[in-house]
Amino acid sequence: MTPTKQAAGVLMMAAGIGLLMVPGARRLPKYHPTTVNGVKTNRDAVIRCRQTGLAGWALVAYAQQLVYRKFAVYTTLNLWDPPNHAFVVGMGYCTQYNLALKHILDQLGFSTQAVFSLKVQVVDNPEWIMGHTWLRVTLDGETRDVCAGRLDNFPGKVHFVPLSGVLPGHPLTLFLTHLGMILFVCIQEWQALLARRPSPDWTYKPRLPEQF
Repeated sequence: MTPTKQAAGVLMMAAGIGLLMVPGARRLPKYHPTTVNGVKTNRDAVIRCRQTGLAGWALVAYAQQLVYRKFAVYTTLNLWDPPNHAFVVGMGYCTQYNLALKHILDQLGFSTQAVFSLKVQVVDNPEWIMGHTWLRVTLDGETRDVCAGRLDNFPGKVHFVPLSGVLPGHPLTLFLTHLGMILFVCIQEWQALLARRPSPDWTYKPRLPEQF
């Protein structure tokens, strides 16, 4: 295949994905950079974490709670946003907010790994079963699960239980699961639009003061 044909193929695929995302994008409120306690970007978050004087697991917990508060809205309507930009605008879903957290922890010098399971069960809502991305952080030979999905999570305590195998979150794995999420959400949005019914409420849900 020639470079020209490859480029045309990429453009057609991008256009197709863009068309699929139209119904969801039309529901997304106009979004803009948000600031929480002076933190707007990932760089701001790293600086703030360093200023606390905390270390070890206490610093990991601080960063996790900071990311939770920054992502004031859980949504799957801005799936085109990379994690760092999702952090800036303060909205996204698990892959976006936990990879934003990973970037911050990496900058702070922690050893982190993104992981993924096709099926986890939310502890306080057993009927809610879904795929999920989170982190495993290793410090002094000890590895703990870390997730910015709840404010009351802390290193070693998360709000879900994996029901299927936990897979390493290699870039290709996360890219493919993200594409799968795009397809799933787009189908839900198009079905709602064509049937003239409300879209699923889980696709856009403020997390503060509520938790998700």
